[in-house]
Amino acid sequence: MVSMDILVIGAGPTGLTAAVALTSVGLKCRIVERKNSPSELSRAVGIMPATIDALRELGAAAPFLAEAMPLRKMHILRDERTLVYIDNSGNEFRDRVPLGLPQNRTEGILRDILAERGVEVEYGVSVTNITTTPDKAAVNFSDNTSASFDWVIAADGIQSAVRQQLKIQYPGIDLPNKWSIADVDLRGSFDPEEIALDLYGGEGEFTLVLPIERRRARIASSTEDALATLRLPIEIADIRRTAAFKISIRQAETYRKHRVLLAGDAAHCHSPVGGKGMNLGMADAIAAASAIANGAVDSYSTSRHEAGESVVKKTELARKLISSSNPLAKSALWLSAHCIASVPPVHRAFMRQWTAV
Repeated sequence: MVSMDILVIGAGPTGLTAAVALTSVGLKCRIVERKNSPSELSRAVGIMPATIDALRELGAAAPFLAEAMPLRKMHILRDERTLVYIDNSGNEFRDRVPLGLPQNRTEGILRDILAERGVEVEYGVSVTNITTTPDKAAVNFSDNTSASFDWVIAADGIQSAVRQQLKIQYPGIDLPNKWSIADVDLRGSFDPEEIALDLYGGEGEFTLVLPIERRRARIASSTEDALATLRLPIEIADIRRTAAFKISIRQAETYRKHRVLLAGDAAHCHSPVGGKGMNLGMADAIAAASAIANGAVDSYSTSRHEAGESVVKKTELARKLISSSNPLAKSALWLSAHCIASVPPVHRAFMRQWTAV
């Protein structure tokens, strides 16, 4: 394989996956991260089976399967009363379910794999300027060094400095209301394989409880205070983190400018409903690495833009459905959930759609 100088910007799940994917086909890269050290915070928490399949092709799936929690059950409630209970532990989807894992552990596993392959993340190094021609990308770094690269994969997040410097438009909307999360340790009775979604009557609000370790869960809410909104009978032993945030729904007009490829949140962002965000970014990363390795970069932007647009549309539909206070929307949600639980072909179709990327 022809030697190339490749830079990955950002050491979140997307950037780390890009580096793992490059090393899996024999390509070395530099990977830089503006933060001074790895984050201990967990933003995304769900890994889809399609992502595990892709990681398996890179020789990187085993540590995730060994550590993550298989989320085989889904409990949908309205005002703490069961609407639908779905249990995949005894059917064909037993091993084709989302996996719960804190994002910092996802990143830690990927870093360990990279270290074994001779690649270390350069922390505390940011890109201060980037320019690109059809032949090269020139990059200035915060440590007063500069270098030229054959390819750059920019995975530097929603506020991507690379995207802004290259003047790639990022159109979309910002939703007005705040949502919130809490990461908590639990005690007492708790099923670590069960996702619980509690919908609140006519309020258009909900709380989601998603296990990420055997005694740890992510609580998410369509309100500003996930813990204050929580009504489900779980016993919290310790609160690790709480945060409120606004949702942006945006997508870059193009994922490529000459020798620079955008991936992950630098290219798209949407609501966390459905747990697709990190998985979509990791799929971008693998596609970008494959395109570089196989000389197929011309199709990268078009194919990944289409994939991103599809996920954004489906995620928005799901968000509107579960957070709507409209009685018709709530009836449609209940009917859909009932069909998923009781009609095998619908259940299979739902699982395939939900767990894909």
